Amino acid sequence: MDVKSITFDGVNSWDDLQLLLSNAEIGYPKKNKSRIQIPNSNIYYDYADLFGDFYEERTLEFEFIIAEPNAMAIEDLEYKKGQIANWLEPGTKHKLSYSEIPFYYFLAEAQGDYDYTDENGYALLKVKFVCYPYKVHEVDESEDAWDAFEFENDVAQDLKFSVGGSHKCKVYNAGTAKVVPKLIVTGNVKVELNGLSETLSVGIHEQTKIILSRGWNEVALSGSGTIRFSFSKEVL
Repeated sequence: MDVKSITFDGVNSWDDLQLLLSNAEIGYPKKNKSRIQIPNSNIYYDYADLFGDFYEERTLEFEFIIAEPNAMAIEDLEYKKGQIANWLEPGTKHKLSYSEIPFYYFLAEAQGDYDYTDENGYALLKVKFVCYPYKVHEVDESEDAWDAFEFENDVAQDLKFSVGGSHKCKVYNAGTAKVVPKLIVTGNVKVELNGLSETLSVGIHEQTKIILSRGWNEVALSGSGTIRFSFSKEVL
């Protein structure tokens, strides 16, 4: 029988700490208003048209039973609590995956106000995580991974392009959020998309002006070499 669990910062709640997950609440982020009224008019400007939708951080809450084959002594329970506190030390976001949402992870930070309830050598632990609004797909869109392919939403595509002269290509972003792709280049390639351009030499480029919108993106390429678009889709 598979046991429900979370993996946070590389540590699995069940396999590594024997925490029995008894309840999970996966919250959705609240959308922030992105409209402002232009002064002295009845006209509103929607920043979502330019930057996409804005969402607040989302909250995940999990409840665990601190489980052992036999009821623990007080000393053992306190030791276990110390292990958990070190695992969930707040201050840094880490990958958090939940066994019931395969192929996705959250970027999450544990909140330090853990809620313990002791009962006859066992304890209930409630922990809250604050997360980046979107779930991030584990699989790079440039990889051919059929186990994680979502037939209703994904598009099979080759994201490595040979460049000789000038031509256009299409890149599909199946997520709901705009993403900045990692661009892996051999040779020298100029990339143009939505009025912005980058001229890239050989190497891996992670911070560029090239942003993929939701759906199809028509990209203009020129120069000589190859370029691969590497990114993971992000969804609510």
